[in-house]
Amino acid sequence: MALPSEEINVDIHCVTRWTKLGTHWRGVSLDTFFEEIETDNEFAMVHSYGGYTTNLPLEDLVGGKAWIVYEHEGKPLHVEHGGPARLLVPHLYFWKSAKWVKGITMQRSDEPGFWENFGYHNYGNPWREERYAGD
Repeated sequence: MALPSEEINVDIHCVTRWTKLGTHWRGVSLDTFFEEIETDNEFAMVHSYGGYTTNLPLEDLVGGKAWIVYEHEGKPLHVEHGGPARLLVPHLYFWKSAKWVKGITMQRSDEPGFWENFGYHNYGNPWREERYAGD
């Protein structure tokens, strides 16, 4: 909470075919977390309490594209929605925005996360409807 935070106003998209327009969040850009890290790794695995993981290309976490958020619609993030802190990657399907984040591991190669191991698309671009493997 001591890190600089910002307000984020974005649309979010769920793999179950719903979209919520104009959602409001407050959190810390992952650019802030990574600003002093130099790496040749191109991928990341986000780890959550409870064993959930999700994989992402590192380029999708930097450049103002992702945040660790702790408020939604002006209120602290509720536990059932990932509180106290969750990842927010709004340009991908919402399963990539892991709840209850406890860490991020940078990796040289891409490995599937929790849902990707059960047949979800490895990337999850909602504009291409990348819901399941093979989409």
